[in-house]
Amino acid sequence: MLTRKLPIWTVGAVLLAAGAAGAQGNGAFQLKDGDRVVFYGDSITEQRLYTTLTENYVSTRFPALNIRYVHSGWGGDRVTGGGGGPIDIRLKRDVLAYNPTVMTIMLGMNDGGYKAFDQPTFDTYATGYKHILDSVKAADPNVRFTLIQPSPYDDVTRAPGFPGGYNATLIKYADFVKSLGPSYGAIVTDFNTPVVAMLATAKATDPDLAQKILPDRVHPSYAGHLIMAESLLKSWGAPSIVTKVQIDAKGKKVTDAQNTKVSDLKTGKVISWTQDDRALPMPLELGDAATQLSLKSSDFVEALDQEPLQVTGLKDGTYTLSIDGNEIGDFSAQDLAMGVNLALLPTPMFSQAIDVRQLTQQHNDEHWRRWRDIQMHLQDSKSEAVQKELPTFLAALDSEEADTDAARHAAAQPKPHRYELTAAQTPDPALLLKPLNGPDLAQGKTYVASDPNTYGWGIGGLTDGSWESTSQHTFASGDSPVFPKTATVDLGSVQQIGSVVIGVPPFGSTKTVKVSISADGQQFTGVGKTMFSIRKEEKHRFSFPGAPARYVRLTYTDHYPDTVDYAPTFVFTNEVEVYAP
Repeated sequence: MLTRKLPIWTVGAVLLAAGAAGAQGNGAFQLKDGDRVVFYGDSITEQRLYTTLTENYVSTRFPALNIRYVHSGWGGDRVTGGGGGPIDIRLKRDVLAYNPTVMTIMLGMNDGGYKAFDQPTFDTYATGYKHILDSVKAADPNVRFTLIQPSPYDDVTRAPGFPGGYNATLIKYADFVKSLGPSYGAIVTDFNTPVVAMLATAKATDPDLAQKILPDRVHPSYAGHLIMAESLLKSWGAPSIVTKVQIDAKGKKVTDAQNTKVSDLKTGKVISWTQDDRALPMPLELGDAATQLSLKSSDFVEALDQEPLQVTGLKDGTYTLSIDGNEIGDFSAQDLAMGVNLALLPTPMFSQAIDVRQLTQQHNDEHWRRWRDIQMHLQDSKSEAVQKELPTFLAALDSEEADTDAARHAAAQPKPHRYELTAAQTPDPALLLKPLNGPDLAQGKTYVASDPNTYGWGIGGLTDGSWESTSQHTFASGDSPVFPKTATVDLGSVQQIGSVVIGVPPFGSTKTVKVSISADGQQFTGVGKTMFSIRKEEKHRFSFPGAPARYVRLTYTDHYPDTVDYAPTFVFTNEVEVYAP
């Protein structure tokens, strides 16, 4: 079994069913090197969620491709335009100015009027939609369209506001969009049906939480945009596989390696190899409960984020997987024989993908400032000096964004990694059943941190006898990005010890903690390790055969990438208790 703690929904997604990781996209991926993609739409596009999810997938799955993206959604827009101006101005300034090779269009939510279907309103939509396509084609016949059928109005988790509901109106608009595809040689993407299906499944699982996926019934949260991005990427032929590796430990050979090169395989007590991958996993944000429900209620992970590692021929037992010396998790031989999806685990590859995600956000923020804060405010200035200098200023801002985009492309290039599988330390269950043999030998004792906190947090809090999750009683390290970090408790003299209890508060990004003991402060012996959940107050007990020790060391090997109230490079511990055997 998988012994490291993960969110409940991920356990099934991490442990693969036989054959689950074989699916690929339908044919060649539709985006090409050098493409310029403009995402056009209303406020749902303006949220920049399905769009950035799409960007991040392409950047990490196809790191060799150089593709530029422009987000041109405007809240309240219809096919006739809106707050950003009439449609012809919008197209000229916010689409054609960027010389797109690909244009995605999602409009309809506002056009339907939030009412039952009526023909005149629909006719305006149909005429206006064709005008958009014809205008862009007239300006550049080579633009490739992706027409997105409108995302749903949530009549699933809440009762419709009138007979039939507003989403029934949107489905008629979606059918019209679909009918345009052949005439314009366009790809058509359905954002409505998959999201409705996910909502129905989510509602059956948790009705209250399901309402948070489209909290205002119109604008999806991140949880809803995931499913929309999946639909778009599927329509473009996106493959499910990041990498796929199969190793026969008994036969001492690699039996399959997809989208990666495996070399230097060594077998024995430690099974190790090097992977030189050609892609990174998706940098998903997994901490939100609604997101977890959305993923559990859909095939997103199976369809788009598979990084299976399968190792057969192992002796029964539990094995620790490490990558570049960082412990990733403990897995049974049976788990590894079935396959483990690394894409959902905190690997060095996932950490690198997060860097890509941050640069995606940065380039989009830079474009937003250039477009909405500068261009839109100054384009109608009556000052001749402003009008003269504005093009130069905008070009400089475009150059700034291009530099960020280049940095993003560089950050997405995969690196070689060294993998190791070793037999995991397994505590004796009988020891854990024994009551703790008090008193707490660590209470009031001094300790030394390798990265001391300089913000006044928890002076003495590691051993003060309090489990309160407060700044006074909780130990915190400094925020140096260098890991591992340690905190070493001095018991004052060598004593026989047999149990150590530690815990973490509900805030912070503390993840894996190893405990080791030493009689002399020089040679330390490990007695166990654990991975704490994120956003949850937890305790863990390590029990082991009695041993002489004066020093008890906590080693924080890594951290979650998520920011939970504090920078993720802080580590926190409520308390350390040490007991005799």
